[in-house]
Amino acid sequence: MSESLDQALPTALPGAHSSSPAAAGGDGVVGGAVGVLFDVDDTLVDLRTAMRRALMVAADADLKGLDASERERFAEAFSRDLEGYYDRYVAGELGFAEQRHLRLVAALNRWDRTTLSRPDEFSDVFEAEVVAGWRAFDDVDPVLDQLDLWNIPYGAVTNNLEAYQRNKLERSGLARVAVVVGSDTTGAPKPDARSYLAGVSALGTRAEKTLMVGDNPGHDVAGALAAGLPALLVDRFGRYPDQESVTGLTSVLDWASSFLGAAQGR
Repeated sequence: MSESLDQALPTALPGAHSSSPAAAGGDGVVGGAVGVLFDVDDTLVDLRTAMRRALMVAADADLKGLDASERERFAEAFSRDLEGYYDRYVAGELGFAEQRHLRLVAALNRWDRTTLSRPDEFSDVFEAEVVAGWRAFDDVDPVLDQLDLWNIPYGAVTNNLEAYQRNKLERSGLARVAVVVGSDTTGAPKPDARSYLAGVSALGTRAEKTLMVGDNPGHDVAGALAAGLPALLVDRFGRYPDQESVTGLTSVLDWASSFLGAAQGR
């Protein structure tokens, strides 16, 4: 992102962006004004790894003859979903199993392959495997621990159903994330401003002092900035080399501690 840093992010945090110069206002007091909203998938929970393992099982018959590098490229094509089938599911145009199957078909097409699996059949096998593979990233708990010590509230804004994502967080050991705004919570998934502002409201914070943290430049950065939140792009897998980003969550503490410092006068 080309947006420059300003007074709202006084630590010159790499990868962070401010929504507008107006974000510099206020006294930076921790406890009520400042908060953090996280995306879930590939920000808090390592969905990419779980999906790859699930995909290799669910699509095994379709991948016969492909070597390891070809299977990796196939998995990346499925995960990136350049055709936008997942977004069409979020918009209510496709069913959950249907979007997964269409992503399978699109990825296989790159090798001029087709599948004999039915949407429900593929999705059922995939789901069982991916759920078993859900894990939180190693840096998540230490960051949440520190936010708790600083009394800085946090939550999640995610483009999947709230109940599904709560289950994912719980299974990943992150039930402590009590505020979860799903695509169905407001009926307005990211990048609609209502999704971020619903998270801000649930935290009881202020938009200009609530950092949105996620792995999608559009949904987690551009959309948040447009809604008046500062944003941080976390690119754990090097997908966006041309974007200003960080590779983990510890930078969130740099941002948060700047407000703590203001509150304590240090």
